[in-house]
Amino acid sequence: MAEEERREEEQPKRRMGASLITSIVVPLVVSVAVYFLLPMFLGSNQGKQGENVPSTPVRIKAVLIQQGENQTFLLKGGRDVVVIDSLSFSVGSDACRAAIAERKDEIMDALMMIFLSKDKSELSTVPGLELLKRQIRDAVNTITGFVGDKEKYGVLDVYLYIKAFATTE
Repeated sequence: MAEEERREEEQPKRRMGASLITSIVVPLVVSVAVYFLLPMFLGSNQGKQGENVPSTPVRIKAVLIQQGENQTFLLKGGRDVVVIDSLSFSVGSDACRAAIAERKDEIMDALMMIFLSKDKSELSTVPGLELLKRQIRDAVNTITGFVGDKEKYGVLDVYLYIKAFATTE
């Protein structure tokens, strides 16, 4: 009988020790697992290094023709010219602004080709100017390589100031 009483006294002690271990060890293991596994599932909020293009587009001014330079372009037929006082862009990244500065000759050539396809009457209307701005934006984005998914980091808006139209003889 004494042995049975000892067994009965040892069982509650074992149960109490097991419940103490369970109540401390299990939450500790779960918290450590969550601490290390949660960042893997959620990812990191730090950007990758070495990227030239930001994760979100920003608005940066890029100037192709400075105000007061008065650049002239021939129009269709070769008798009329347009005088551009300034041409600037709103771009979505520093990389695009640098590409515009680097490829100025190619962009000016593309502008010449665009203007050679225009009449003075086309450039004197709002829809004609909007079409011209869209063509300039598309040409610059193509030359600088900001097309497709990267277009939001390229030219966003075109700001053009036409100073005058003139006829050559």
